[in-house]
Amino acid sequence: MIIEALAFDTIRYNPEIEGFEASVRIRDALWVYNYPVHVKAPLHADYALVARSLVQKARDQHESQTKTLHSQVLRAVQTPALAA
Repeated sequence: MIIEALAFDTIRYNPEIEGFEASVRIRDALWVYNYPVHVKAPLHADYALVARSLVQKARDQHESQTKTLHSQVLRAVQTPALAA
């Protein structure tokens, strides 16, 4: 499964889980999936490290052989019609 695009919403700090959370969107050849992910880290953690960790967790979920309820199809990717 090839990931064509990856994006995430605003990264938020959640004091209840003592970490950061975001919604990561992954687009492959046919679908766009949404993965709500979180990582435990202190409030003063390096932003780039937190962002990489969130993206990696989403990638791991996306590439998992057993899809969980955490993945949600947002929309189908439109592909151009083949010329006959």
